[in-house]
Amino acid sequence: MEKTQVKAYGTEAAEASLQQLSIGRRAVMPKDVEIDILFCGVCHSDLHTARNDWGGTV
Repeated sequence: MEKTQVKAYGTEAAEASLQQLSIGRRAVMPKDVEIDILFCGVCHSDLHTARNDWGGTV
């Protein structure tokens, strides 16, 4: 299955800052809906999870 490279923001370690990443996504399938995202936000709970502030982050 072909993968498409997309831009994402994430972190690879709890003590690291968020950074722009390139991740592979599977191709859009016939029953999928493809949308263009123009703007997005980051909830502060996303930052707590990324930093493992609450424990249990994989």
